[in-house]
Amino acid sequence: MSSVSPLPPRLYRQVADRVVAMILSEGLTTGTRLPPERELALRLGVARSTLREAMIALEIAGQVVIRTGSGIYVAEGAMPDPADLGAGPLELLDARELIEGEVAARAAQAMDAARLRAIETTVAAMAQATDRDSHRAADRAFHLALAEATGIDPLVRIVDDLWSQMFGPMFERMGTLTGLFGGDDDTALTHHRAILDALAARDGAVARARMQAHLVDVRRVLLRGPDREDRAIAGDGGAA
Repeated sequence: MSSVSPLPPRLYRQVADRVVAMILSEGLTTGTRLPPERELALRLGVARSTLREAMIALEIAGQVVIRTGSGIYVAEGAMPDPADLGAGPLELLDARELIEGEVAARAAQAMDAARLRAIETTVAAMAQATDRDSHRAADRAFHLALAEATGIDPLVRIVDDLWSQMFGPMFERMGTLTGLFGGDDDTALTHHRAILDALAARDGAVARARMQAHLVDVRRVLLRGPDREDRAIAGDGGAA
């Protein structure tokens, strides 16, 4: 009987290890500001998105401090192994784009009046949400309602599991730093309404495309660059 080989450490974990090695080899002391994101990504030969996830993991592990509008600094104390916090935010979005696009298409094909009302209820709840927690609860309910509308129970469990991981510490911190949560422009609600329209029209192709566009937009926010006010995680600009 063949056995499944263990997967190598996630890429962000490998990059986090390299950042720690750099801090130790160069003798960087507490309070030292690390190079800007663009420079450090070039130096390590990795994508800025992966470096960004690595820095979030290091901050959660207490190894660096991310200061809004200033940069990333070496934290006080010992340098333990960087934490493996499960799937990174961008990996989760890759999975969601692949899976939930097809979920939306299948839901549109299986749509009936009762299922449509259930989804409409989640959109109304998001529109009426007055705080981050109620907004995110309505957001999750929308995606689960779409999965339930397919009538395929394993898909419901897959989407529920993906959303459980979306509430993990890495996604929470990255979303907070980049302004994904609590922004004045509620693009999630706009996307949900557009998807709802496609579901009401029973148009699977349009529902798929609009769901994928929604998740691409979430990725865009998480990858906002230093030209915006949310420069903390990028570390580009700001005083040392």
